[in-house]
Amino acid sequence: MPPPHQPMYFVQDVPVRYKHLSNTLRVLCLFPAVWGVYNHLAEANSIDNRQARALDPTKSSALDNYVGILWCLLAGLWTYWLTNNLIRRWFIHYEPWPAMIRLLTLGTIFWFSVMYFVSYFGANEPIWPWMVICAILAVAQTIQILHFRARGLSGTESKKPRRDGKSLIYRTVLIPGGIITFMTMVMLLHQNNMRPSSAEAIATGGATGVMPTSDAKLVIQAAQIQVLIIILSSWTPKALQRRQEIRDTTLRLAPPNSSKFAYTYKFVLGEAPSNHAKNSLGVKIGQEMQKYDDLLLLPVSDAAKDQDYKSFKALEWSNKFKFDFLCKTEDDVFVRWDTVAQDLIELGPSQNFWRGFAFWAMEPIGSDDAKIENRDARRGIDPPFVSSTLYTLSRDVVTLLTYPGPRVFTKNEAQNIGNWLYSFDLKPSHDRRIQQWDVCENDMIAKRFSDSFKPLEFMGDMYKNVQEGRPLCTGFRQERCAPCYSCSNRLGHWRDRGLRCDSSQGISLIRGDSNDLGSTVNLRDTMPGLAAKPKWIIPGVLSDTSSIYSDTDEWTRLHWAIWTTDPAKTWKQRHYQAVETVFVHNPNAVLIVLSNTLPSNFFSAYTRQGYQIHIMAVSKELLLHRKWFFSAETEEWIRRWEEWSKKSPYFPIHLADYIRLVAIYKYGGLYMDMDALWIRAPGDSTTEFIGSDMSDTESDHSWSLDANNTYLANGVMRFRRGRTMFREIAENSFTPAKYDPKCFNCGGPKAFTTYVKTRRSLLETNGLHILPREALYPYNWKEIVPALRKSDRAEDDVLRIEEHGLSIHLYGKVTSGSDIEEGSVVSAALKIWGLDLSPPFQSSPGGPRLQGPKIMYYQVPSTPSESETRSTLLDKVPGSFKGIYAVFVRGGRSADGFITRKASILITVKVGAIAMDALGTGTKRIQMDLGQSITMAQLNLALSRLRYIPPTITVWDGADNIKIQVEFGLMREQLDIPVIRRTTRLA
Repeated sequence: MPPPHQPMYFVQDVPVRYKHLSNTLRVLCLFPAVWGVYNHLAEANSIDNRQARALDPTKSSALDNYVGILWCLLAGLWTYWLTNNLIRRWFIHYEPWPAMIRLLTLGTIFWFSVMYFVSYFGANEPIWPWMVICAILAVAQTIQILHFRARGLSGTESKKPRRDGKSLIYRTVLIPGGIITFMTMVMLLHQNNMRPSSAEAIATGGATGVMPTSDAKLVIQAAQIQVLIIILSSWTPKALQRRQEIRDTTLRLAPPNSSKFAYTYKFVLGEAPSNHAKNSLGVKIGQEMQKYDDLLLLPVSDAAKDQDYKSFKALEWSNKFKFDFLCKTEDDVFVRWDTVAQDLIELGPSQNFWRGFAFWAMEPIGSDDAKIENRDARRGIDPPFVSSTLYTLSRDVVTLLTYPGPRVFTKNEAQNIGNWLYSFDLKPSHDRRIQQWDVCENDMIAKRFSDSFKPLEFMGDMYKNVQEGRPLCTGFRQERCAPCYSCSNRLGHWRDRGLRCDSSQGISLIRGDSNDLGSTVNLRDTMPGLAAKPKWIIPGVLSDTSSIYSDTDEWTRLHWAIWTTDPAKTWKQRHYQAVETVFVHNPNAVLIVLSNTLPSNFFSAYTRQGYQIHIMAVSKELLLHRKWFFSAETEEWIRRWEEWSKKSPYFPIHLADYIRLVAIYKYGGLYMDMDALWIRAPGDSTTEFIGSDMSDTESDHSWSLDANNTYLANGVMRFRRGRTMFREIAENSFTPAKYDPKCFNCGGPKAFTTYVKTRRSLLETNGLHILPREALYPYNWKEIVPALRKSDRAEDDVLRIEEHGLSIHLYGKVTSGSDIEEGSVVSAALKIWGLDLSPPFQSSPGGPRLQGPKIMYYQVPSTPSESETRSTLLDKVPGSFKGIYAVFVRGGRSADGFITRKASILITVKVGAIAMDALGTGTKRIQMDLGQSITMAQLNLALSRLRYIPPTITVWDGADNIKIQVEFGLMREQLDIPVIRRTTRLA
């Protein structure tokens, strides 16, 4: 007789010897639910009052966790019932051990499933994972009841009537699940009713209501750059006025939506902070929403102390939509949206972009809850952050900021973003044009109009200035010094407030150590790079914002020159020869001649040989179109070009001074006057320098650099782009208010000298190198004429000049009427360092030929320490084929098209070795087949990289021989260069 039918959820028919194991399985199945209950209890107890008010968007409330506990208990109950049924059924139909294995496998899968759902929904969702788990268990329980009724141990059906399956489902699934669902609804409704609702306030005030944040929709017109603008506002009458002022002024500056740029904006408000605010402003805000549809109400407190939460919720809301950049600002900030839009268009879609007025190495702001765990915070230093006045984030950064997970909130919105992005190793780029203080600068893109600024100024006045083409700050107070700006003739230098400014990193504190002193002046400005689709001025070389070399290690390849007079009257053979000396010493130089008189094919004799010379037209219209100005004032100076040309006899000189300032500032490189003859290239490609000369004019002594009457000459100089010095010199010399049309050198030597004089120590500490007179100006303007006359010591003088210097300046204004006599110092220099390519072509002495030294002296320092103390800029590297030892091919002019020839080089050394670059180890024989289509420039570039390496100095007898054989088209020539060791002390 079969055993009596057992109750559905009580198992007594398991073999006795497996009773303990089956009980263990029942206990284990409850562990996930117990673990969930424990975690939710701990989380509920850890939530403080701030999170309990549901103001913290990163954590659930305590009540949410208590609801999660209910679902954990329900999951535990259903898991226990299901495990009992499976134990009973599988012990009937399988052998004990296979049954145990199946039960253990199923338990393991269940455990991992619970962990997966909990981690998938995250710690901020205590209810959803357990609801999903319970739903799966309910389905499994229903299938169990309907299809797998329990049977006796023999596997036969019980003769007692089975319990009705629908009744079991009702009692074991529907009733428990319904009870827990009802309790959940009641508890969550209670929690929701405890929060003040702005939606309720609007509805009470007669508006149509507020769209829930989760259902809000945002569409930005399709464009290359899509921008979302978030403007924080509040529930105050003043904010209501400001929003209207923003709509009537700054937002009108934004360009209309097009295929290139499209934007949309939202004013962000939180919940009404009080019943008074609801009653007094609810109707007005409802009407405002209906009229403009540009308000976003978020479920967070609108109180000023909770603005950090409101900002985060705005970012979280924004993360649901498609855009390229998010710009966040506030309703008391005037923003030049026209300038911001143009900047973003030029930048193009970007990643890891975060820009604003940056702070770094600052002490934490706020109370102890502002601390964050990182190595800088432990030193009492905050991670870098930006001012909340205006900042821009790329789309991927918004996603990083709103990624689900725990985060620490401080009382400062700007610090929060810096703290959260710290772990992603993201640093902000600094934009000094964003100011949060009571200051005004004409190139600003964001100015705050705070009620605390007195006397109060108005956005409408600034908007009129922009609309009517006046400088931005016309009519505004400008007596105070804006951080990171020049404080010339301004009050309250920002350094006096204990601040220092770095052009790329931003503001930091001066901490009193000597290392800080070198950074208390903004030495470099942040410069725009090449856009994704550059607006080329010189295709493939120079755009309106940068060049392909400016931000690379090859920035010194850029060479600049200016020519503004009629070449038929003023251009001479010496000017061609000056150009040739550039390419003899630096064959891969890129020479850009800024000129409003030279035809585009003026240098075709050189470009046919592969040398890079570009003539760039210059005019008032082109300077304005390319934005070759530093500020609104310098722009106005350019616009009054015709007026200055009538007032000043020196205007062409002043214009040349201005153009070289803006060219080097925007792009970097080396500037040279067209009458500077190069006799040797600078010894390195990193040092920034300017030359110096002596003046014996009495009127110059008042502003000269030192007691020796030294002044800085801007005829030859080399600087990286973005040097603040160039901008500030221009702003002090070339504005309508400061321009002196009667002063000859007020934009040139006098401007440079007076600027550097007061900052010399600081500038030299930070990379400025002032070359001695003999380096670039071995003859001053009074001594240069004899250098054009025949001399018995011409060659010796050239060797002396080459030993210590780089260039000879001819002072064209003095020597333009003098011929260069054969046998003079200048003639000897041109004979050594000339390419013989200058027109007229009929004067060419023949085809190409090989030029090189008759002998090489390998100079060894007299003491080991001497080589360590010499200037790298003026240093002559032993064994290099530079200066007097230059090896190159010259001649071979033709009026035909682009000239290429087959070229090869063979070099052999008798004792030492030869290397083809500065770091090469060298070998006794180098053979190079350069190819069939090689230009003279390419061949000379290869030759310029040669370097002789002697055998070990201690065993070398001091003599060697180098043979250089060059094939270039029909030319096949060889140089036999003896090498002699020489020990000298360089002066």
